[in-house]
Amino acid sequence: MNLKAVSIISAVISISGCATNISNMYEGPVLPNSEIAIYSPLNRANLNSPSITTTHIDNKIIKTYFPQGHPFGPYVGMLPGEKTVRITFQNYENVIPAIIAPNLINMTIKNFQGYYDITFKAVKGKFYAPIFNYNLPQDKMMSEVCIAELEQTMSLSETRHPQQYIACSKASIPPTKENIKICQEINAQTWTVKLFEEACQGLTQK
Repeated sequence: MNLKAVSIISAVISISGCATNISNMYEGPVLPNSEIAIYSPLNRANLNSPSITTTHIDNKIIKTYFPQGHPFGPYVGMLPGEKTVRITFQNYENVIPAIIAPNLINMTIKNFQGYYDITFKAVKGKFYAPIFNYNLPQDKMMSEVCIAELEQTMSLSETRHPQQYIACSKASIPPTKENIKICQEINAQTWTVKLFEEACQGLTQK
């Protein structure tokens, strides 16, 4: 099994509880979990769905909080207060066939060209994770990413149910030539669910 396949499976498996594997983005002594908010930079809806990725926290690229040699993930400890995160996602195709026959089938990755900026208030003792808006119809849920607030004893799987999110944001994509081309191709595919419809709105003539 190749490394990418292993990483995808790892991302799907929910890790209940947040007592371990936390990288702290704040300076100073390590605080108990009850005094910090815990954030999951990554999430997935299911094995075949896109991989949700946090690229920035408070306008800084996430890796700047964790210099080379600093342990990272899968969770981030942060001080309570207002936080702004930038979210994007990658769509994996041929995942299951690539896992079954890694030497015969290659998995392909398509990166979403846009992002979702979400501001929320992190509260100590809580667990946060980005997730597509499950309160919307299935063909629209990817038009928004939301932040789910959970107890620290809960797992990522709990984010995959309709619920009251603490913050949501619609997708934004810069009007570059490449993005316009992507949207035109998506809008021309009448046979597929137009998950990017709202993200592409205004970039192309329908």
